[in-house]
Amino acid sequence: MTDGQAPYLRIHYHVEGRGPDVLLIHGWSSSRRMWQHLTPALARTHRCWSLDLPGFGDSDKPGDDWYSIPKFTASVRHFMETMGLDQVAVVGHSMGGMIALDLASASADRVTRLVVINPVVTGRAYLRAFARLRPRASLLQRTHELSRRLIHPVVRHPLSTTLNNGVRYLGRRAEDFTRATPESLLGSGRAIADFDARPTLTHITAPTLVILGKFDAQVPNSEGHLVAAQVPNARLLVYTAGHAITDDRPGEMVRVIRDFIG
Repeated sequence: MTDGQAPYLRIHYHVEGRGPDVLLIHGWSSSRRMWQHLTPALARTHRCWSLDLPGFGDSDKPGDDWYSIPKFTASVRHFMETMGLDQVAVVGHSMGGMIALDLASASADRVTRLVVINPVVTGRAYLRAFARLRPRASLLQRTHELSRRLIHPVVRHPLSTTLNNGVRYLGRRAEDFTRATPESLLGSGRAIADFDARPTLTHITAPTLVILGKFDAQVPNSEGHLVAAQVPNARLLVYTAGHAITDDRPGEMVRVIRDFIG
């Protein structure tokens, strides 16, 4: 499909199940595959749409100057319009949570329920410092290759099936990282750093659930607490988990999300 902001961008997606529509938005350096061990169970009661955001997975990779949260939001909204998703529950993780917050504010008539998991809200200074670094593309590419060379053999070993979920899913995360481009990683990082979702929070009318991993080392829990405090009637759940809580506790995430979105 095409993107409303860039007519020739192709967006790759996966759809599974029947029932009320649920749209799943991945985070930075990830892809739709972060949901692949949740959607089979969730698809028993819902129609699950998971997409690769521009710059990630199998979607088109625009140039460095394309990236901004409003453009990501416009891409998702255009996807919804193209697929005829008039009423949809939205689930976003990390950067995807930031996009989901912006979407729920701008398209309140279409978002029926909102779930944000370890969301980025403010693009705080630590993100700003990271995002404004401009390492040479060749250096970042070597990092990609090193990640693939060192991590993939470990997680593909037969013994990896005996490890906990967080370790077993490292292979998928490393591969998603390498499928992005240096431009998409840096551009989307700057997009996070340059956006502040706080002004949108009070405009969100959809029932909202905030899910946090107590030991998230990438996004401070204080970001999610902002959502819980400022979105009207938002609900907050905190788990003993890290940033990739959907990998750490997939069974619980399916149950909690399904119960909330109805």
